[in-house]
Amino acid sequence: SRAVVEAPQLRSAAPEGVNVRSLRDALENEPELLEGKLDLAGAPEHFAALNTALFNDGLWIDVPSGVTVEAPVEIAHALGTPGVAYPRVLVTLGESAQLTLIETYEVAGDDHLTNSVVEVDLGAKAVMNHVRIHENAGLQVGRVDVRQAADSRYQSTVITLGGALLRFDVRCLLQGKGAECQLDGAYLVEGDDHVDHHTLVEHEAPHCQSQQTYRGIASGKGTAVFDGVVVVHRDAQKTEAHQENRNLLLSEHATIHTKPHLEIDADDVVCSHGATVGALDEDQMFYLRARGIPENLAHSMLTFAFLESIIDRIGHGATRTRMRDSLLARIPHGDEIGDVT
Repeated sequence: SRAVVEAPQLRSAAPEGVNVRSLRDALENEPELLEGKLDLAGAPEHFAALNTALFNDGLWIDVPSGVTVEAPVEIAHALGTPGVAYPRVLVTLGESAQLTLIETYEVAGDDHLTNSVVEVDLGAKAVMNHVRIHENAGLQVGRVDVRQAADSRYQSTVITLGGALLRFDVRCLLQGKGAECQLDGAYLVEGDDHVDHHTLVEHEAPHCQSQQTYRGIASGKGTAVFDGVVVVHRDAQKTEAHQENRNLLLSEHATIHTKPHLEIDADDVVCSHGATVGALDEDQMFYLRARGIPENLAHSMLTFAFLESIIDRIGHGATRTRMRDSLLARIPHGDEIGDVT
């Protein structure tokens, strides 16, 4: 297959206050501006290293200090012909800057591979909401690296609806005192799809907080993986970190692997982690059946509600509605559920 080197595209003009620039242009003409901002999590490995070696161009989205961007920045990643793409996005926020970034990855089939890297550098007190949508039947590898200064906040919502083979990693480095991150995710796996989500949160400074909430559903012969790691370094006292991964198995042939875990090297912390894999709640099914709702419709309603709780965390109304509709389209009786909810 041939390599496709198209850069990611904004869905519309950049909102006022946002500086958008070609990474290639910056690297060729003012490379000093990017010093320490590419591969900010250290030397890349595996697919991330391949992206660093082969990406041809990318987007640099910069929000100066003190600027609050009201409208979201939306990026569309689309691969129209068979081949490989290496999208690259760098986001930098100055002190007290605020931004919402919405990324959509759409691929037509399993003869496409997308190997993406997104890097986020948050200044002190900066706030970023990051929505990432995987909605395709292709092959995809993605990585997001986030570096956070003091009192910054990063919120990630990842929605994965299908994917022949998908591996997505997000890594947050809480390097400044009082930094916070919240990582939410929902995934629906059907057919023979295989979807991996891996998270790594490193608490390197004191008084930081992190929260991870991922929910997934597997049916058919689908396979889903969640691997979440929280590392609390020795100097990161007064850390609070929580992980939760809940899953539904809707087929005896589906598989879910879940492994949230903690690595703690400090003694003054509040940390928790938990995971569940099960079927739909029988009491909830009985409640709906007792009110005259047919079994198949009740099953679909509970399935939809299980993931809708994550979709509802998307702050941008239009995107939240679009994801809700996409989920309904993939669930039996989705049109009937949409009429009553």
